Amino acid sequence: MSLRPHRLASASASASPLLGCLVATLLSAPLGTPLGAQNDRTIVQVTDVRGNAIPFAFVQIVNGAIRIADDSGRASFNVKPKDSLNIVARRIGFEPYIGWVKKKADSPFFVADLIPLARTLDPVTVRGRRDNPLARTGFYDRVERVQKGAFAARMITPEELDLRNPFQITHVLAGDNLVKVTPMSGRQVLMGRGINCAMTILLDGQRLDGTIEEAIGNPNAPPISTLATLDELVPAASVMAMEIYGSAAAVPVELQRVAGSRMAQGCGLIAIWTGSRR
Repeated sequence: MSLRPHRLASASASASPLLGCLVATLLSAPLGTPLGAQNDRTIVQVTDVRGNAIPFAFVQIVNGAIRIADDSGRASFNVKPKDSLNIVARRIGFEPYIGWVKKKADSPFFVADLIPLARTLDPVTVRGRRDNPLARTGFYDRVERVQKGAFAARMITPEELDLRNPFQITHVLAGDNLVKVTPMSGRQVLMGRGINCAMTILLDGQRLDGTIEEAIGNPNAPPISTLATLDELVPAASVMAMEIYGSAAAVPVELQRVAGSRMAQGCGLIAIWTGSRR
């Protein structure tokens, strides 16, 4: 009986350094970061040939994840760092980068240098992130929030639209899991996940009236034959970017305010931004 406290004290004393190390490790880890996964992150820095950051570039690890770079030209991937990465990087106004990238000696980032396309336009000076027309709409802010998991959405950038070069907007949306392109009386209508649940459509930050989608579920709506489809109202070539939200709960508050009473139906929303992709 007299030995038991001695043994417990000895065990406690021997465990103290180990416990201290564990506590120190836990305290040093960022909140929400699993132990052992703190270094499982790779950052790709997209620059021009002079080393200037290219904001909001489309970056994809070949056969892997896609990210949109932030305003400092950096795209973060949750993969273990390697000696090199096989990527595709695109930005309007630059030649696409397709190939392997490595870390530079003085940088922790994998660097992809994009070559400007030869153009005969007047010089353009980039003064900051808000000088980008699409950034001023809040589009890239929402891209960052989606990539951080704040809400679920499909963000279609100018680079993706330029690559796909669609003839109609519904060609881009067909097959997407957040919206259903549904035939109705020989025309294409954008429906949400629920029955009789049509998508709310915003055009350049304003609700688009006069569409078939606005009439669905509205007992006071005019006959559908007198209304138009999105393809009839908005040429695909004029679209600069798009946002797709599958339900009202996923729509950011700044877009909910514009949608107004339509959000009470619980259906999703499509925000379309027009302008030059160049």
